[in-house]
Amino acid sequence: MTLAALFTHPIIMPSWLVLWLILPLCLCVAVVYKTVRIQDIRRLPRSVGIMMAYIAGGLCGLAVVLWLIQLIFA
Repeated sequence: MTLAALFTHPIIMPSWLVLWLILPLCLCVAVVYKTVRIQDIRRLPRSVGIMMAYIAGGLCGLAVVLWLIQLIFA
């Protein structure tokens, strides 16, 4: 399969597997943000871990709230 074929014939993934792609996305966002903002590089791993937990927790909380809204109004 060529690289151009990925744009015309996407890879089909199960929905439960797609949800696990949120964790690397949260990690990348946290690393980039904290690398720009942090003043002491020794605190970077802990800060990235905390921020990743905040992002993932916020996304989970938002998912629960949206699920409850659609459950109530459906």
